Amino acid sequence: MSISATNYDAKGDPVRHILLVATNTGDNKCDVQNAPEVTLGDAKSPAPVLEGVASEEPFSLAPGEKAYAGLLATGGNMDTYDVKSMTLTLGSPGGETKAEDPVNVSMPVASFPADDGQRVTNWAATEGLAMRPVTSRS
Repeated sequence: MSISATNYDAKGDPVRHILLVATNTGDNKCDVQNAPEVTLGDAKSPAPVLEGVASEEPFSLAPGEKAYAGLLATGGNMDTYDVKSMTLTLGSPGGETKAEDPVNVSMPVASFPADDGQRVTNWAATEGLAMRPVTSRS
């Protein structure tokens, strides 16, 4: 599985919305479910899952297929800090096994501000389903 992060805001605008993409780079199908655990910079815990976004049933990614999640980096302007690194843990569908170790995700820009209002969505089958909840709340 490879993970990428892309700035979803217009060029020149401050980074607030980030598209996370998980691509199945293996030879077998793999399941994704719930939300990724995304930690921005030195935060003590991962970004909370956006309230009101229903948990989805797991879905399978064939080799080469992608899953998408949206990340709102600044949602409340509380305790703003500068982010220079990002880690992501896929977790364990259903929680029945130990979560994987966090992986470093390449930053979409050198740094961007985040605050206590940051939120992440569940994995979704399309970019639009992942980003709509975070872009409509900003």
